[in-house]
Amino acid sequence: MKPVTQLTGTLAIAILCGSGGYLLGKKQPAENTTDAVERATTNRQSSNKSPARANSSPSIDLKDIHAKLDAEKNPLLRFKLAMQNMEAWVQRHPVDALDWLKSQPKTERRDELIRVALNHFSENDPKGAAGWATANLAGADLNNTLIAIAENWAEQNGLEATTWFLALPQSNQRDAAVENLIFSWASNEPEAALRYLKENPSLGDLSPVLQRATLAGWAKSDPVKAVTTSLALSQTNNDPGLFGNTLANWATMDLQASSDWLIEQVKTGGERAAAIQELATIYAQQSPDAGIVWLGKLNTGSERDAAASSLAAAWSRADADAAAKWASSQNSSVLSPDAVNTLVHNFIMNDATAFQAWRATLPEGPLKQQADKIGTPAAEE
Repeated sequence: MKPVTQLTGTLAIAILCGSGGYLLGKKQPAENTTDAVERATTNRQSSNKSPARANSSPSIDLKDIHAKLDAEKNPLLRFKLAMQNMEAWVQRHPVDALDWLKSQPKTERRDELIRVALNHFSENDPKGAAGWATANLAGADLNNTLIAIAENWAEQNGLEATTWFLALPQSNQRDAAVENLIFSWASNEPEAALRYLKENPSLGDLSPVLQRATLAGWAKSDPVKAVTTSLALSQTNNDPGLFGNTLANWATMDLQASSDWLIEQVKTGGERAAAIQELATIYAQQSPDAGIVWLGKLNTGSERDAAASSLAAAWSRADADAAAKWASSQNSSVLSPDAVNTLVHNFIMNDATAFQAWRATLPEGPLKQQADKIGTPAAEE
């Protein structure tokens, strides 16, 4: 087991994931794609390493440590003493360590140690860790902790983890944890996760969310099979967004391969349109220049126009000046009013003076007309 002081960075990544994001079932605005990459690259400890750490961890005398802690009246020194023994304490007697931490005055450091302790408790006994968390935490602390525990548990036994969490009373925290654990479970055992969803229709409104999460996780380990399966399900259920979300997961790992596959394998239909919108946004965030080249591979007309609009709007959030210059120089597509509106507002917020200079250079046409309409002083007020 790594020293406790070296472990907070790993846990922080998991905490950032929140209650479900772009890669999972609850479809979020495309600008959250960065969270997708963070989720995909989180370095979680595998369950098969836990026994080795447990065996190598030094022993600890609970009576002795409690006597020493009780004898130390200085709160700072008492906490320092606990820290010196925390590694073995958490590894050998996690509930006792967690109960002691909870009994201490609430500080950021104490709460951080509770999260770290629970994360490592869950590597050896995820059910025990989840039980302690649900009994002792609430709100955001419970939400983030359950997500981390669920991911560890899913790697060890996805079916057991899903069954346990779904037996809890319905809450946002529970649903977020289930969504994340299904994502992790499907990364390793996609068929088992999909089979579970099919065999449990009682999930109701949560079922489509978990289906998206399952296909998202599968896309991380076998993207071609995941998008192929997702395409068939999307067409059967008339849900193009399901396929778009799955392909987006692949795109965050390999944008070139995913976009090439789409162009070659899916020629027409709502699924292609939904996926193109996702790819346009990811291109804007990862490589706008490559996105411009990609636009040239799309069908002229409404398909390319829609992709160009999404590219320009998303690009403007990070670099409105560059996006605006491209929008005014290219003539292969017509940007939608909504895209121009987003671009102009982002440009004005970023640099109103540069926006006015850019607007003055625009030739007569739809782009200038809308930029004039949106960007006049009266409109800005």
